[in-house]
Amino acid sequence: MGKKENKYDNIEIKVSDEDDMDNNANDDGVIQNDSSEAPTNMKSENNHLEQLQRLQAEFINYKKRIEREKLEFSDYCKGELISELLPVLDDFDRLLQHSNSSPTNFARNEALNGVQLIYRNLLEILIKEGLNPIDAVGKKFDPTIHEALLIDPASEGDHEIVAEEWKKGYLFKGRLLRPAQVKVAKIEHAAEN
Repeated sequence: MGKKENKYDNIEIKVSDEDDMDNNANDDGVIQNDSSEAPTNMKSENNHLEQLQRLQAEFINYKKRIEREKLEFSDYCKGELISELLPVLDDFDRLLQHSNSSPTNFARNEALNGVQLIYRNLLEILIKEGLNPIDAVGKKFDPTIHEALLIDPASEGDHEIVAEEWKKGYLFKGRLLRPAQVKVAKIEHAAEN
C-alpha cells in the first residue's frame, strides 16, 4: 500500500527577516528578545495602557454626568407637576380657612376633618417630593420669595413685615416655584428734626 499524501504536506511557511526566529535563538534553541525592540514595545504598551485608562476615566465621568442630568431632569419634571397641583392646595387652604371661621354643626365639622386630613396627606406627599412651603406672615419682607400685592402703612410694628398672606409661596428643592403673595406692613419714617 502506498502512503497517502496529505494536502498540507507541501505547504511552505515563509518567515520574514523581522520575524526570523533562527536569528534570535541561542544554541539551546531558546528564543531571545531583540534588545532594540523591547523598549519600543514597552513604550507602546504604556501608551496603550494610558489611553485605555484615560478612556475609562472619561467613560466613568460621562456616566456620572448622565446620571446627574437624569436627576436634574427628573426634579424639573416633578417641579412642573407640583406647580400644576398648587391650585388644589390653594383651594383646600381657602376652604379650611373659611370653614374654621364658622363651623355650625356636627356634619360640617366631620366634613372639615375629612378635608383637613386630605389636605395634610397631599401636603405631606408634596413635601416628601421636595416641596417647601414659604412661611411669610410675621417675617421680614423678602422680594426674592414674596410678592407684595399691597403695602399698608401701619401705625405700629416693624418696617416691611409681612402682615397677611393671600397666596402661599412654595420652593421646590431650593428653586422658587411661586412667590408668596402678601400684604406688607410698612411704618412711615418719622421726620428728623
